[in-house]
Amino acid sequence: MRVYELSKKLGLSNKELIDKLQHAGFDGLTHMSALSQEAIDIASQPIKKKSAPIESIEIKVEIPPKNTTTTKEVENKLDTKIVDQKESPVQPSNQKKLDEDTIALEAMTVSALSQKIHRPVNDIILTLLKQGIVSPKNQLLSTKVIEQLAKHYQFKTIAPQSGQLDHPKPLVRASSQVHSRTPVVVVIGHVDHGKTTLLDFIRKTKVAAKEQGGITQHLGAYQVETSQGKIVFLDTPGHAAFTKMRARGVKVADIAVLVVAADDGVMPQTVEAIKHAKAVHVPIIVAVNKIDKATPMQVETVKRQLAQLDVVPEEWGGQVIFAPISGKTGEGIDQLLELIVLQSQLMELSTDDSAPAQGFVLEARMEKGRGAVATVLCHEGTVKIGDFFIAGQSHGKISSLMDSYGRMLKKVGPSIPVQIAGFSVLPEAGDSFEVVSQERYKNIRSDKSLVTEVDTNKFSQGESINLLIKVDSKSSREALLGAIDQLPTNDEKRIHVVYAAVGDISESDVTLAAATNAIIYGFHVKPEANALVLAQKNNVMIKLFQIIYRLLDDVVLLVKKDVKVKMVRTKVGEAVVRRVFETKNEGTIAGSYVKEGRFARNGFVIIWRGKSKIGDGPIKSLQRDRKVVKEVHTGFECAFIVDGFNEWEVDDRVECYLEMPAQ
Repeated sequence: MRVYELSKKLGLSNKELIDKLQHAGFDGLTHMSALSQEAIDIASQPIKKKSAPIESIEIKVEIPPKNTTTTKEVENKLDTKIVDQKESPVQPSNQKKLDEDTIALEAMTVSALSQKIHRPVNDIILTLLKQGIVSPKNQLLSTKVIEQLAKHYQFKTIAPQSGQLDHPKPLVRASSQVHSRTPVVVVIGHVDHGKTTLLDFIRKTKVAAKEQGGITQHLGAYQVETSQGKIVFLDTPGHAAFTKMRARGVKVADIAVLVVAADDGVMPQTVEAIKHAKAVHVPIIVAVNKIDKATPMQVETVKRQLAQLDVVPEEWGGQVIFAPISGKTGEGIDQLLELIVLQSQLMELSTDDSAPAQGFVLEARMEKGRGAVATVLCHEGTVKIGDFFIAGQSHGKISSLMDSYGRMLKKVGPSIPVQIAGFSVLPEAGDSFEVVSQERYKNIRSDKSLVTEVDTNKFSQGESINLLIKVDSKSSREALLGAIDQLPTNDEKRIHVVYAAVGDISESDVTLAAATNAIIYGFHVKPEANALVLAQKNNVMIKLFQIIYRLLDDVVLLVKKDVKVKMVRTKVGEAVVRRVFETKNEGTIAGSYVKEGRFARNGFVIIWRGKSKIGDGPIKSLQRDRKVVKEVHTGFECAFIVDGFNEWEVDDRVECYLEMPAQ
């Protein structure tokens, strides 16, 4: 039985159960750790607790059955046992400075005491446990107990300024302000391994159907309701061009779910995603996807591959949780969500609604009627309409808030992805977002020009391929420019990006393209009506794309255009004629057996009889089992007609050739 299963059975939180087992000597446990029968027996033993009003004391005491122990007896018990140790007095030469070895004698929690005296929480809990007192780290200790512990750890005590020793003084912010925070989970992994399909199943929307070409083009954030609680999911693109976007997705997350297809295994973006997660110390949960069509052996292969990358499953002695799932059928997804919630509980995520809002920009774009908008995720504070903010090189005043479901809101708390309008200019994906006072906003406010000057004389005709790029978001612009830089070029033709910006294609873009002899490429944007008319008038080519790799392929074709490719004829197969069939209209059919390689319908054949070449020609028709086919491979029979040759005989040897580019 695992820790989280036993905690459900006993009605305890995972943290309480782990603390209880650690006190009993079982170390290094997580909520997924498998427990021995001895550990289960110890954990199942009841602990009787005695609680007192908060005004006096709350000490958990382990007592024998049918016995009662008062708070005074517990304090006397602790007093007697600690004083009986007869500690030797501390010599002045060994004493610390006064401000380091003195604490105020006031009621406080175990965790607060550990911070004041610079001792581990577990050390204090163990000291209390030796005296028969079971106290978790959030247990409030009376001044009497604090005084005895101070003696034990050789710390002096002084009276608090208020003079009320037993009144509990808050050491943290009010509980109305500080509360647990919804975990932010980033879904990472290789392209086509099922990240979007997994999120689509969870949030019950048609995200996968909307994505062009089966890849996610933008970084999106979605808050979903599950039976285990609320979880915020970040979806990151899997295409290699969006490396920086994917890295920023990990940066703002609490937990990373690494999706690996069981039938495909570890791929380049899988390795890259692991590096990003480890670089920012984000715990990883591995979701082995597509188990509906994979074998158990393939799942084990994935585990071995990840173990070589230091992502070791718990059952192999590591610290990483593995969850087999199927994003298509939903198998194992409930367990995955439960593991995410359990992991977040152990991390003790918290936030303060009253603090100034702080977070990150996930995505930014221009929208008609709203101007520059950005998707923001805050970890602290509440954002409201009318708040002043700064975000990287941008700033502004919030004019509208919209959640991931398209609902307009007046204010939004932490860990809720929200689209904010009111930015002066487009921020960068990954920029920090911070709500500031109006006074500070006025001090930092400044007008910044976004106009880029272009030297049109720099781009002469015939020497380069000039491109003008217009995209829908800054992150897309960054990814596209990075990918274009990596494209292969030659000495005769090089790629120059004349201008790259966010927004629809305008008349000024067409004018610039005409002046620089550039081709306009639009990614997820459209040309304005007047721009189309002007482009036709000036013979400017505009190409629009929805999928990044198709745009890149088109640019590669421009580089290769007019470059002569030398083709060579390569032998790909050989067959022997076994029967000859005469037809009235089509010609003579050669029924043959493929001895090696393959015969292709677009192939060219040479016919040999003994050592003599008796003919050649292109294959006119190729059939197998009376069906027209593209290819026939070794070990199969086929029938074909060769254009211009009919003098077939049994045992003729036929060689098949294909034209291929020279290496």
